[in-house]
Amino acid sequence: MERKLFRFMNHNEKQNKLTYENATGTIKYTLRDDVVFHYTMQNSKNALTGLVCALKGLKFEDVKELVVLNPITLNALLKETIMDLKLILNSGEVMNIELQTYMDALWERRSLLYWCRAFDMLKEGEDYSLLKPTSHYCITNQELFEKTDEFFSQYKILNIKNHRPYTDLLSMNVLQLNHTELATRKDVESGLLYWAELFNASTWEEFKELAKDNPSIEEVGKMIVKLSTDDQTAEILEGQRRFREQMATTRHLLEDAQKKVAEMSETIADKEATIADKEATIAELQAEIQRLKEASTRSKI
Repeated sequence: MERKLFRFMNHNEKQNKLTYENATGTIKYTLRDDVVFHYTMQNSKNALTGLVCALKGLKFEDVKELVVLNPITLNALLKETIMDLKLILNSGEVMNIELQTYMDALWERRSLLYWCRAFDMLKEGEDYSLLKPTSHYCITNQELFEKTDEFFSQYKILNIKNHRPYTDLLSMNVLQLNHTELATRKDVESGLLYWAELFNASTWEEFKELAKDNPSIEEVGKMIVKLSTDDQTAEILEGQRRFREQMATTRHLLEDAQKKVAEMSETIADKEATIADKEATIAELQAEIQRLKEASTRSKI
């Protein structure tokens, strides 16, 4: 009887197994999770090529070669691992694609460091002519800047007077997933808005609608299901989620502490100003009393 029950439960488990075809509701781990993003892109050349074409404004046939320089192995990951995707495009350009899904006060400095590290690929003694153009792409759903007025922004090192580029070898780019309403016609035509919607898809219904008639994105969807149903990978993804939550909590606590310190400093400054005013008033009264005493003494004489 127990053996029959076990066989029946095992059959039910197989019947209820999550697949891309039957997946509905919330996507537990989306393309905004760096492990999911990195793993699916390195294992779907067509999807990765589509993303690169959207970021670079290229046609699919323009991509002759695309090499992932830092492929990941799931069983070698740590829960705290945060990864960029580093690529070589057509043997002539280094591309660094970074997911930034939590606020980081030092993001500008960190992104510059990654950018410089990607550019510095020379070994000791190699000729500088071997340096490759290097572009850094940050894909984020955070407010990295105080005022965001672009969906996709591009930066270069420029002369501050005449805006002449110092070099064409370096570029920094930011795709704001939280500002799709600012997408231009060019962003739509290049496919950037489509990819932003893929990253923002939080339900399987949304994802499947976007993946319709696009086999490479359906392939990505199937890999996301595979990752979320694999116990070891799910543990890593859950660990990363908790790590990000801890970082966010720490950041909020730090911001609250800084706010309280600022409020206390303001209160102390106000009290010091009040004390200074009272001391000035006392000094004036004391001076007036002294004047009156002196005047009284003179009148008696």
